[in-house]
Amino acid sequence: MNRIRTFAAVCALALPIPAVIAGCGGDDSSSEDPQTVLDETFNNDTQVTSGDLSLTASVSADGDQGGSFEASLSGPFQGDPSDENAVPQLDWTASLSGEGAGQSLDFSGGLVVTGDNAYVEYNDQAYEVGTKEFATLRDQMEQQAQASGTDSQGTFQEQCTTAIEQAGGDASACDIDFESWLTNLTNDGTEDVGGTETIHISGDADVQKMLTDIGTLAASIPGADTQGVDPSQLSAVSGAITEASVDVYSGADDHVLRKVDANLTIDPSQIAPESAVPVSNIQISFSVEIDGLNEEQTIEAPSSAKPIDELLSDVGIDPSTLGGLGATGLGSSGGSGSGSGNSFEQCIQQASTPDEINACASQLGG
Repeated sequence: MNRIRTFAAVCALALPIPAVIAGCGGDDSSSEDPQTVLDETFNNDTQVTSGDLSLTASVSADGDQGGSFEASLSGPFQGDPSDENAVPQLDWTASLSGEGAGQSLDFSGGLVVTGDNAYVEYNDQAYEVGTKEFATLRDQMEQQAQASGTDSQGTFQEQCTTAIEQAGGDASACDIDFESWLTNLTNDGTEDVGGTETIHISGDADVQKMLTDIGTLAASIPGADTQGVDPSQLSAVSGAITEASVDVYSGADDHVLRKVDANLTIDPSQIAPESAVPVSNIQISFSVEIDGLNEEQTIEAPSSAKPIDELLSDVGIDPSTLGGLGATGLGSSGGSGSGSGNSFEQCIQQASTPDEINACASQLGG
């Protein structure tokens, strides 16, 4: 969704690529061909550099071991249109709650990134990384993005092709026709999304096609733990999905994606019909929306921030082992991100407890 092709509004819409809409005047948006709208939306290259993101996901299951979980991520972001590798500013709040199998969780927190610092918000308290440490981290991320040779604002196929070719795989697996993942398309007219008039396209997901494409992509990566896609397994999984609906909201004037809703219902008993399944029904919902697209967003630093070392200590992590989240802790002391730094990063990624994280300090090589 990083790039989307820009269109000018003339009458209802005038398209600079081979697609013509007959007639002007009236509510032309509601009569546009849904497949055409979908094609132009997902093959659009308008650069999205700012907006107000809202992402929600929920999972609920019925049965003896049922439960429900909800997650959300929301807030504004502001990138640099002139530098695609620049770390964007943002102010995002995240939450996760739910209960199941006799356990429950309730978490909320936030991340704020300004032009010169970064902050973590937890239990209504902000903790700052520090301007010096953040400058080092920002420079590392921007240098890595530039060195990777991958256009962070490119299309999925461009990024996928670059990544798989660098890994020595077959990049033809990246040639995925995402529009073919949706069937039974209908144009449900126009709807307001965050103050923007959009065309609402609804349809059903072709689950077998989606799983086949994803499986082929996974199998194309060298060293991947897969031997290809078993058609019988695909049939079993797709047969267990009793509902798979998708709603796409595309800008009426520019065909820029503004919102996607997806709903999935799964009958686990269809995957393993000979086994006793403690869950009878699973419902999954997902929604992502961007309001104020490419409108300037203001990101402000939180007040009364404490050093992030205090937060690390509170959760059982020795701040000294992370170098204050500075160059040493992030494994960049040599400037190239190689050697002990990479080992440290891998150790941190695999660690799951505070003790394991502290033990990773030995990877820094003194």
